[in-house]
Amino acid sequence: MARYKVVGIAGRFGARYGSTLRKKWKEVMEKRYADYQCPVCKTTGKVIRVASGIWYCEKCGSKWAGLAYTPY
Repeated sequence: MARYKVVGIAGRFGARYGSTLRKKWKEVMEKRYADYQCPVCKTTGKVIRVASGIWYCEKCGSKWAGLAYTPY
C-alpha cells in the first residue's frame, strides 16, 4: 500500500526547492489567502490584499495598512 503526503498549496512545486522551503512558503501562502474579518464592518470573507501591506474590504470600502501577508 502506498502512502501519500498532503502537500496542499505547495504541491505545484513537486520535488523542487527543498522540503523546508516548500513548508515555509506553504505556511505564508495559507495565511495570505485565509478569510479575514474587516476591522470596520466586522464582515468575514470580503477582505482582499491590494498590495504588500495594503488591505481592502469589498463590502464597506475601507482600506488600511497591515502586515505584508496578513491584515493584522
